[in-house]
Amino acid sequence: MLKNSVFALSILVLAASCSSLKPAASKSSAGTAATQQSSIEFIDNIAIRPASHKDKTGGSIPTAGLFSGQTEASHSRTGALENYSALQFKFAILEDAMVEDLNNLKLLSFMDYWYGTRYRYGGNTRDGIDCSAFAYLLISSVYNMSELPRMAKDQYVASRRIRRDELQEGDLVFFHTLGKRKAVTHVGVYLRNNKFVHASVSGVMISDMNDGYYDKHYIGAGRVLPQS
Repeated sequence: MLKNSVFALSILVLAASCSSLKPAASKSSAGTAATQQSSIEFIDNIAIRPASHKDKTGGSIPTAGLFSGQTEASHSRTGALENYSALQFKFAILEDAMVEDLNNLKLLSFMDYWYGTRYRYGGNTRDGIDCSAFAYLLISSVYNMSELPRMAKDQYVASRRIRRDELQEGDLVFFHTLGKRKAVTHVGVYLRNNKFVHASVSGVMISDMNDGYYDKHYIGAGRVLPQS
């Protein structure tokens, strides 16, 4: 009788013990399964299937050659950029241009030499220079054309009229800066992207023709160089 009671009690304890272990076992299994599932999904997207990835719809987007192509392009781009000088990067920023478009190193060196020189009416040295002297020196030094007159109004007469949308590097741009009288009193040399370099009252600098002041006081453009 006692032996039967002990046996029955053991069965009950064992049954209770198994029941209490099941949730823990299930939780552990679920955690393991979730970890495995997470790992498998990560590996599936990155390691096991490198030639595709899943988009938001669950579809597979082929990427074979995409990243390798980007890498090659990046390396090529980096290698190409290494071929450009600090001077080209400097003026690419000032002109809002692509660095590979700035290939006139003689022009860049000339601008760099004069950049920031203060304005002085009648001056033509680093101690001070005016707009027409700067334009004359740039055209003669960079483009080897010494026939350009010294004064802005004479430069306007000597150059061939062109439209604003025809402007190219080396063309002259003219402005009136004295009251309402539309006489040529200022000149600059066009670069690109509506930018021009000139000796302004703030010194030699690059300005934008679309700037309110210059746009309002613009008179016209002239070409003294052969059209490229």
